[in-house]
Amino acid sequence: MDDRSPLLEREEDESEDDTEVFTVSSGIPGHQRNPLENLDLDKLLVERIGQFGRYQKVIYLLTCLPAILTAIITLASVFTTIAPKHRCYVPTCDSPVIPHYNDATTLSFQNFTIPLDKNHHMDSCSRFKEVHNESCSSQNFDDNTRLACDRYLYDPSGDMIRTVAMEFDLVCDRKGQVDLSQSIFFGGVLAGASVFGQLGDLIGRKPVFMITLVQTLVGGFAMLYAPDLVLYNILQFIAAMGQVGLFQTCFVLGVELVGLSYRVFCGVVIEFFFVAGELILAGLAYYFRDWRKMALAYMIPSLGLLTLYFIIPRSVRWLLANKRYLEAEAELQRVAKWNKVPPLTDYDFAKYTKEEVEIEVKESFFDLLKRPKLVIRILIIFVNWTVVAMVYYGLSLAASTLGGDVFMNFTLLSAMEFPGYGISYFGMQYWGRKSTMIASLLVSGLACLVSGFLPASQATLHTFLFLVGKFGVTSAFATIYLYTSELFPTSVRNLCLGLSSMVGRVGSIMAPYIKNLGADSGQDWIPLFIFGVAGIISGLANFLLHETKDKPLPRTLDEAEQQERS
Repeated sequence: MDDRSPLLEREEDESEDDTEVFTVSSGIPGHQRNPLENLDLDKLLVERIGQFGRYQKVIYLLTCLPAILTAIITLASVFTTIAPKHRCYVPTCDSPVIPHYNDATTLSFQNFTIPLDKNHHMDSCSRFKEVHNESCSSQNFDDNTRLACDRYLYDPSGDMIRTVAMEFDLVCDRKGQVDLSQSIFFGGVLAGASVFGQLGDLIGRKPVFMITLVQTLVGGFAMLYAPDLVLYNILQFIAAMGQVGLFQTCFVLGVELVGLSYRVFCGVVIEFFFVAGELILAGLAYYFRDWRKMALAYMIPSLGLLTLYFIIPRSVRWLLANKRYLEAEAELQRVAKWNKVPPLTDYDFAKYTKEEVEIEVKESFFDLLKRPKLVIRILIIFVNWTVVAMVYYGLSLAASTLGGDVFMNFTLLSAMEFPGYGISYFGMQYWGRKSTMIASLLVSGLACLVSGFLPASQATLHTFLFLVGKFGVTSAFATIYLYTSELFPTSVRNLCLGLSSMVGRVGSIMAPYIKNLGADSGQDWIPLFIFGVAGIISGLANFLLHETKDKPLPRTLDEAEQQERS
């Protein structure tokens, strides 16, 4: 006796491969639909093939690995833009073959060749004019006339032996080029978040994974051999575009493959791989002290990530949303096989079909803009992303400005992300996405605000609150990826995540300049004041959003609106 649904009817597919498929009556006379057309994938994962079985665990682990590379590339400038103590090269006194920074002191010619600054140290940016190009003597220098350096020598006892800042002499009147270079990088992140977010929805997550990985590797290797700063900035823009697209794609691939109960887990654990990348970066910088050697040490092993293209699957949710039913079924059968459950049958697809029949329509971001409630939602998310990115990168890049060892400072700031992501996980799992987002931003904002106004004598408390600020914004960063993914439907999810990340990078672009406002203005409290106020305002704005905990991922704009009403 056939125990399948009586609505199942076998008919021949008219495609070239003559593959037989089952279609299901929609209840509309003359209309038949594929049994996967309205598949309840979340229910299928929970009740039939496993939410986070062996297959999902292996694939998820593999999709997390590129996050290590993206973290290193994103924050490498903390070390590559360090400029140690420096002085002018003095042609008649310094060796023309291998000049050394310490020669000025060792050979005692700094007294008549280099003026003193306001702190009675050797001036870093000028020297006295030579009367004649003959000898290294006091009579040969005019101590009433100063010249700007046309060449610099750097102190080898600094934190880094060789950096981009030293390579292109980004000091003195060119010091502002460091902030510009960092902002150009985040400009590339902005462009990549937009382009690859939309491309992922158009052609699928897996092809975009390969495109972004290749672009990241090519740009990353090429920038190591850039002959000048202009080309270096262009190449790092390209690498920045690729790495953010790579991270976004891996994040979406990991989240879309698992069931509802493990979505928070997968949304947060990938961030631990990002932190691992930061710690690896600190270790490589400390060991090599040379930006090229450091870069080659992480770029060469990253070539192995290219093999992932032949292992990771296509997104089942994307395939279903784009009516690629045969491919979606093949991926689901692969999940079932690896998870050691019986192969899926036509009866399974009928059993896990949503009861309500949907007429599939193509939806775009322009359709979202026609819905006022969703417009308000995306605007609040845009504000969140901007503030989170600005504060996160502002505090991260400030590791080199804190007192003490830059490697230890960066390691501590990175290590604070572990409890931040941990709190984010437990908060989203047991408390909710909305509440976790609000609490994280308020904690970060208040910590930064108080830290900014502490007197210099409270250096220990200042550092502690600085770390608390990083802890809070890290928790917000982990939450916002998943929260954004759940607030918007499959039809525009990758695009909305990409656009949100793109808008957020405006905050990243601003971060280097805001970070230096204190030193430039002499008011050290200004950067932390801006970070603090922005965090508090952003946290309060989240009260206007709804909770997405324990709700299925919406597939259409209608479902996304209905979730808010429910």
